[in-house]
This record gives sequence, C-alpha cells and structure tokens, in this order.
Amino acid sequence: MSGDGAHAGPTTGVKVSAITLRNDPRQLATVLAVGSSLALATGLFVQHGWGYAPCSLCVLQRLAFIVVLILTLPLATFRLPRTATTVLVGLAFVATLLGLGVASYQVWMQAYPAEVGRCRRGLEAYFDDSPFETLANWVLAAEGDCGKPVTFLGWVTLPQLGLLAFALMAGVALRMSWLSLRRGSRR
Repeated sequence: MSGDGAHAGPTTGVKVSAITLRNDPRQLATVLAVGSSLALATGLFVQHGWGYAPCSLCVLQRLAFIVVLILTLPLATFRLPRTATTVLVGLAFVATLLGLGVASYQVWMQAYPAEVGRCRRGLEAYFDDSPFETLANWVLAAEGDCGKPVTFLGWVTLPQLGLLAFALMAGVALRMSWLSLRRGSRR
C-alpha cells in the first residue's frame, strides 16, 4: 500500500486530459492567449477560407479576442510585478465580459431576428486613408448580416462558439484575478 501512490497528497491543479493546469497565472494566461489565437484563426479562416463575410458584431468579438491576446501575452511570457499582473488580468477579465456580452446579444439576435434591426457597416470604416487600412480591411471588414447564422460543424453557429469561448475565458480570467488578489493579500 505504501508504494502504490494511493495515499498521495492532494493535487494543486485541474487535470484536463494529459495536461495539468496548475494554479499558476502564467499557465492560465497561456491558456487565454492560445484560446484567443484559436478563436481569431477560426474567424479569419471562416472569412477568408470559406468566404463568409463577418458582421459588425463578429468584428467586435474579434476585437475582444485581440485585446485578450494582447493583455495575456506578457502575462504568459514574463514574470511581471504583482501590480502589473493584477491590472492586466483585470483588463483581460473585462475584455472577456465585453466579448461575452456581444456574443450573447448576437445569439439572441439570431434567435429572434424579426424583433431586431440589422447591422451597419463595420469598424474598418474608421481606418480609411490610414496606414493600417489594408490590415484593418483584412481583419475588421464587416459586410455580413448579424441576424443570419453561419454554422460551424453543421450544428453550432459561430456566435454560439464565441459565447462558449468567452464564457470559458471569463472563468479562467476570474480564476487568475482571484489568484492574483489572493497572492497579494498574503504578502
């Protein structure tokens, strides 16, 4: 009995498949950065690979993923001072909540299209005649109809995937915030 490991001490992380997520803000920030990157890659693939034009709400969700990525990359890469970590984690949490709100609204809009108005032109209009116009048009151009669902894998819409991604990411960001504040109160 003593050598079989049955009475080993408690683990300090959550086991997901073969990966153990520790209560480490850097590892959790890496999860958020990878999740944001995958969400952005999926949106760009659907737009440029499958030829579906995103609507303005899709572009707003894309911006929220970009903000989360920008805020979590330094957290995943470097050991930052506690104050910087707390600020970046808090801002990332706010960005996930904003994305969650936009995704929720779009899911609702697609469920009840007759009760909701249509989208307008996307955010790329703000970059006309700027040095970033080409990049903005490639990432932020919005021509699609917010009320028209685009399904992924045949049964789930892209806004539903965004809603799920933002909900999971908000949970991870909330965990990171809690860990950051808890570690700050111990010192």
